[in-house]
Amino acid sequence: MARLLVEVTRGDRVESRHRGSIAVVSSSGELSSSFGDADEFAFIRSSAKPFQLAPFVASGRFDAYDFPNPTESLAIMAASHSGEDRHVRTVQAVLRAGGLTRDVLACGVHPPFDTETAQRLIRDGEPLTPLRHNCSGKHAAMALHAKAVGWPIETYWQPDHPVQQLALDMVALMSGIARSEIVTATDGCGVMSFGLPLRGLALAFARLADPSSVPDPEMRSAFERIRDAMMAHPELVAGERRRLDTALMRAAPARLVAKAGAEGVQAVGVLAGFDASSTAAGLALKIEDGDSSNRARNVATCAALRRLGVLDDQALERVAEYASPPVLDPRGMPAGTMRSVFELATA
Repeated sequence: MARLLVEVTRGDRVESRHRGSIAVVSSSGELSSSFGDADEFAFIRSSAKPFQLAPFVASGRFDAYDFPNPTESLAIMAASHSGEDRHVRTVQAVLRAGGLTRDVLACGVHPPFDTETAQRLIRDGEPLTPLRHNCSGKHAAMALHAKAVGWPIETYWQPDHPVQQLALDMVALMSGIARSEIVTATDGCGVMSFGLPLRGLALAFARLADPSSVPDPEMRSAFERIRDAMMAHPELVAGERRRLDTALMRAAPARLVAKAGAEGVQAVGVLAGFDASSTAAGLALKIEDGDSSNRARNVATCAALRRLGVLDDQALERVAEYASPPVLDPRGMPAGTMRSVFELATA
């Protein structure tokens, strides 16, 4: 069962507690360490995006579109972006290259995650469009994949569409969980979401970090390209401001690939060689209460990566606002703390 991960204090008293579970798995599939329940069920939400994208890339149809910047295109297609102007321009360029417009996107609309951008849109009276949705890049990729194969474009989001079924196949392959045992439901953006044990998500990200065990060479190459694009452009995967995925990949360049999911999910693939003896590994974390503010997920993820030796002192300093965010009063004076209270157990 979930256990206590993070405490929030006010003065010298604990005010709030967040419980959850963590699983760390090697690329060979071994559970190397954990806290709470490594087999806890979780919908992996947007952490699935690299695997939803992979069939499009492996098919060769991604390259057939001749996108103006393929690496940036891959990053935005695997993104939960903040709705900044650069994100919008990148998704527009992807759609334009495929002869589609934003009208094809079935993700709906919501205000940008980026506060400054959202406030500017309100101030300027600029209407929201699906391009600002954090999943617009993923939806663009799905629509373009459907168009390239000749499948119906207008129904790409439906669970029985071939694009969605290929994504389910890919999650099963990478997580080591049988296709029939993966629970499916509707994600926040309207396409299929995948539910599986936490250790399955950790294995999927270990294999993303090191796809050498993926038997199909085209699929193996696709995962290498997606991984490298995410690490090369973390600001497209998340955003320039207040996004843990961006901060982690910038703090430890070429060392890890990070992708959060809604409701307190975080996944990290750690590449081999981060220390003298390391092999690739995957970390998956789920905050039990959903962690709508992301504070517990951020603190617990940074603490786990520190305890695994993935983040050194210099990297931790770069992610300090996520690892130990201050609790401040209106004058900016300390009023409390947020702290991790767990130790990872070796399996």
